[in-house]
Amino acid sequence: MAKGLEGIKVVEVGGAAAMPLAGMLMAGWGAEVIHVEPPDRGDMMRTLLKEGAGGWMKPTEVNYLWEHMDRNKRGIALNIGTPAGQSILHKLLAGADVFLNNLRPYELEKFNLTYEALARVNPKLIFANLTGYGRKGPEKNAGGYDSAAFWARSGVMDLLHDTDSAPNISRPGYGDSISSLCLLAGIMAALLIRERTGIGQEVDVSLFNTATYALGFDISHCLITGEDAFRPGRKTLGNPIRNVYPTKDNRWVMLGMTNAQHYWPSFCRAIERADLENDPRFATLKTRARNSAELVTIIEAIFRTKTYAEWIDILLANKLVWSPVKTPLEVSRDEQAAANEFFIEWDHPKYGRIKVINNPIKLSKTPAEIRMKAPDLGEHTDQIMEELGYSETEIAAMKKAGTIG
Repeated sequence: MAKGLEGIKVVEVGGAAAMPLAGMLMAGWGAEVIHVEPPDRGDMMRTLLKEGAGGWMKPTEVNYLWEHMDRNKRGIALNIGTPAGQSILHKLLAGADVFLNNLRPYELEKFNLTYEALARVNPKLIFANLTGYGRKGPEKNAGGYDSAAFWARSGVMDLLHDTDSAPNISRPGYGDSISSLCLLAGIMAALLIRERTGIGQEVDVSLFNTATYALGFDISHCLITGEDAFRPGRKTLGNPIRNVYPTKDNRWVMLGMTNAQHYWPSFCRAIERADLENDPRFATLKTRARNSAELVTIIEAIFRTKTYAEWIDILLANKLVWSPVKTPLEVSRDEQAAANEFFIEWDHPKYGRIKVINNPIKLSKTPAEIRMKAPDLGEHTDQIMEELGYSETEIAAMKKAGTIG
């Protein structure tokens, strides 16, 4: 069977994470994805890990960030700041299905890459643009990585810390990864619509907008009530069995029983406190909410009597909704994750056999595959230029001029 997206050609311009992650997902299903980088310095993700990712990661021989975002792609080094470079890019886009980019409005104008300009070159082109804050308004040209545009600006960061402590700095690439799925959904919808109508169009996604969607429960509350989101403390949550508790060995277990009344009798039996089930202080949703601080204290004392491993065994034996609070290293070795192919091993031509994050969307007939490593800087420049019809002499001259690399 042919790859799911075989025959779809995608051209990427830009770097960071959210935009190229969408391209990586498409490439896994067989799309031809060409990643455009500036000559000499290349994409920032080539060196971010080597530099320690701002103190969040340790450098390692395997550039896993680059492989995570750019595997299965071909790479061309092209100076789009020159008329000659723009001409080459326009020629490349003339035969493309998708232009995937994270350029801000002023950059699209600067590099002659606006939708209007490219629609004249290729009317059926899907123009997929990702920005920090959206393409309209006073901050349309502001830079915005996920820590700023996704986490801080949206309210996510404000809600994920106690009122008496500083906000937690976001984990790298978290908002980017969520935004990449929104970008992918927009591209796939536009491709389907083009298949039906023959019309190309723009796809507009921003980190800020995606974050407000991800925080939809809280922001919907704000829109309707005119009040800020409610942030209860751990000791005062209205549903004590949708809360996190420490174990004897200072690990944590998350109880996730949102449908609390259904699970309350079974939970009481699991913690060997059947007496709590019909205790008038805790027997109903309303009484548990009224006396939540007291019940949280009781449950916490019970959880502190046993270790993390002991509680896992006890909770596994009962049909409850819960989860151990795992470390990322533990997740990388998780049996359930492995059974569902969250990770995939493959033979990298430089690093040998390595394990990487798999496509999170599983298609039964056209599964994602890894066909090739992330490209070296300018690895496929000559090949792509020849496909566009340039001669060896022209390619050599443009390399000498710094137009390509």
